[in-house]
Amino acid sequence: MHLEFDEFVRYTNGERDKWRAWFGAHPEAMATEVQPGGRFVTVGALIDHIFLVERRHLQRLTGTKLDERTGLSGHHAPPLFDYGASVRRELEKFVSDLDSDEADQPTFTVQSGGEFSLTPRKLLFHCLLHETHHWAQIALSLRRAGLEPPGNHDLFYSRALR
Repeated sequence: MHLEFDEFVRYTNGERDKWRAWFGAHPEAMATEVQPGGRFVTVGALIDHIFLVERRHLQRLTGTKLDERTGLSGHHAPPLFDYGASVRRELEKFVSDLDSDEADQPTFTVQSGGEFSLTPRKLLFHCLLHETHHWAQIALSLRRAGLEPPGNHDLFYSRALR
């Protein structure tokens, strides 16, 4: 038994759709504090981070220059989610063209409290876990601010997996 990458992508795409619709109805929530005085002060800044990290990891995988920022303010959900959708389409295309043997070959070395080798497969799954982790932070921040985020985020509610 194993989790297929396309199943996890469908799950995260479904989550993005829920959040996009929710922020469309609650645009003021983009300014909700997440990490006061921290790296990602607002929900909008954290969403910007989610999508930029996916872009940067895709750029690592394709051997292209890493973007430093999205170029967006993080104040308005529609352009951020459009950016995220564009990156996701590129990521899905990359995965569809990736040879399964190549996906499991160590390609990157990361220095962070030790040296870690990463395969494209591991980095791709990390993108999806990274996003899932941050959506949970966003949901908690919104609840603390008295807002009710869109529901049913648990994996067992998703139709993306069998």
